[in-house]
Amino acid sequence: MQEAPPKILFLLMGASNLARGYSMLTQHLASCFGKNKTEFLNALGPGRGFCARGGMFNFTYPPVQDCRILEACEKKSCDKIAILITDLGNDLMYGVSADTLIETLDELIDRTLQWDAEIFLTAIHVNLKKDVSPTTFFILKSFFYPGSSVTYEEADLFIQKVNDYLEEKSRQNEKVHLITEMESFAGADKIHYSLLKTHSAWTKVTDEICRVLKVPAQKKMRLTDAVASVFANLSRLIFCDMFRLRKKGRGYF
Repeated sequence: MQEAPPKILFLLMGASNLARGYSMLTQHLASCFGKNKTEFLNALGPGRGFCARGGMFNFTYPPVQDCRILEACEKKSCDKIAILITDLGNDLMYGVSADTLIETLDELIDRTLQWDAEIFLTAIHVNLKKDVSPTTFFILKSFFYPGSSVTYEEADLFIQKVNDYLEEKSRQNEKVHLITEMESFAGADKIHYSLLKTHSAWTKVTDEICRVLKVPAQKKMRLTDAVASVFANLSRLIFCDMFRLRKKGRGYF
């Protein structure tokens, strides 16, 4: 008798890049692991922070650490848990220190390691000193985070400190997997993945997830998948978050 494939639960936690790629990412993972064998719990959205409340326009999201996604996960029945933690830069711009974010991430990771979960992290891909001038940083900060008082030097030190922590955490535990070199997919603002490259960025992430979980990766995601995913995110933002004309579903926190 053939053994049934395992049921896998994905916890996806991030901000705008994850929100834009969400539909494409989840459809691809479902095709790799089996549509009826995958379930997704999500804490995502533009401006989302792990420690601080954040968002855009007329809506905000609770910080990931307070949204109870982990409590929901503990109530689920599954054979395997895979966790993606990405888009880690927003807390910096809300005035959260690197030490505070690191402490929050450490608690989150250590708690989920008790479940024998596989944890996938993406490093902060912005290299300020290499890619962003102080003038460009000021313009981007004024547009995306108009109330932020964080300086160029503070941002650079924050990124270095958080990325050093992520690298050390992945070295310490074989269940923690750090995905680096995502900067090659960045767009003009260096914060978001380029629309022309976002499918390649998420293909790299899913290839690593499939490799670790020993599941053959399906065909790579395409630009058309990325465009459809971006429009799905816009629909979710407009109808669910901004005007609240419909609910996103139980899987969103």
